[in-house]
Amino acid sequence: MKRYIKKFLFVIFIFSLGFIVSSLINKSNNIYEEQEQKQIKKHVDTISMMLETEANSGNYEMTTRESWPTDGYVFNSELSVCEHGSELSWDDVNKKVLMLGNTSDKCYVYFDKVLTLATYVKSQYTGVQGENSIYYHNGTIASDDGTIIDANDSSYRYAGASENVNNFVCFGSDVIPCPTDNLYRIIGVFGDKVKLIKYDYANSNLFGIDGDSSSSTFSKSSYSTYKGELTTINRYYWNYKAINSATNTWSTSLLNKTNLNTNYLNNIGTTWSNMIENTTWKVSGNTSFDVIPSVMYTAEITNATKTYGLNDETSKVGLMYASDYGFAAAPSAWTTALGNYDNLLVTAVNWMYMGLTEWTISPYIHGISNDIFILNNSGFLYITSASTAFVARPVLYLKTSVVYVEGSGTQSDPIRIN
Repeated sequence: MKRYIKKFLFVIFIFSLGFIVSSLINKSNNIYEEQEQKQIKKHVDTISMMLETEANSGNYEMTTRESWPTDGYVFNSELSVCEHGSELSWDDVNKKVLMLGNTSDKCYVYFDKVLTLATYVKSQYTGVQGENSIYYHNGTIASDDGTIIDANDSSYRYAGASENVNNFVCFGSDVIPCPTDNLYRIIGVFGDKVKLIKYDYANSNLFGIDGDSSSSTFSKSSYSTYKGELTTINRYYWNYKAINSATNTWSTSLLNKTNLNTNYLNNIGTTWSNMIENTTWKVSGNTSFDVIPSVMYTAEITNATKTYGLNDETSKVGLMYASDYGFAAAPSAWTTALGNYDNLLVTAVNWMYMGLTEWTISPYIHGISNDIFILNNSGFLYITSASTAFVARPVLYLKTSVVYVEGSGTQSDPIRIN
């Protein structure tokens, strides 16, 4: 009997010892929030967080902040290290640092300061309207009679002659030099998002041959006004094939749903399409082309009653607004009606003018429900049926996290981003 009691006491002792050891191990691992995720909590003497003082400076300072930085910084996997060999990584979904290791460790976590593209563009605005070809639309640019002629939306927009505006971005390629087909230009910064438009027109390699595509093309040799480098340019209907009847409703357009927001996104690749922000597009349009840009902006944007995107379908890509085109010209043109923008004094100072008849995203609202605003190859705003075929350029907003890497913004040295 005594022998069985001794056995029983021995088993109890072993079990208790195991429990104590297990508790001590778990306690020693308290830098993890969960054993599975190994998510590092910020504890004194276990984590040192190092933040770069200035972008690309290589100088870091320790911080006592309790949360991981998510805006303006990026995790540096090369410098981040633990003394006892644990591995650190960044969970971009949950914005947390993770550690691969089973013991307590002393870790040094480094974050590089980044310069977002939006911040970079805004930094080029010196406070003087027009320097570096940037205009701040804050309701202060007025005509001779005192009428406000800017957009008054706190946007930073590029304007002026094409050769003077350094707003080129290489998008969709890391190749040096940047392929012409990957050159885009910055329309401006709206809030904290940078808005891009493709430099030259999009062809079937991006838009495809389905959707609202047409078998007709434009030829460079036939249009002396064309400023691009394509030999042949594919043409697309604005909204015709979906119901075999022209309509100026953007939500039913196959140019929108197939060519822009399916084919284009697929053809540029996941890395680049993930940089594009899903957007709500204003698609109310206006009742006249015989208005100055600020009046068009008020009708298109400020007083818009119809939108498309976010709650509908994927809507990362659109087309230019008529007012985008108007404000791309120098302020000397902003008192000219868009219907008269074919004036050589206007087209010569408008970097967005490319010399072929192309679509805007804006419907012409009147008794007939099939007309759209177009840019005529001579440069003026006009209207035509959605069943006509013209060229188009994708327009998109980049996510706020997109970072400026390098580049002066000229066509030969475009801005590089990641």
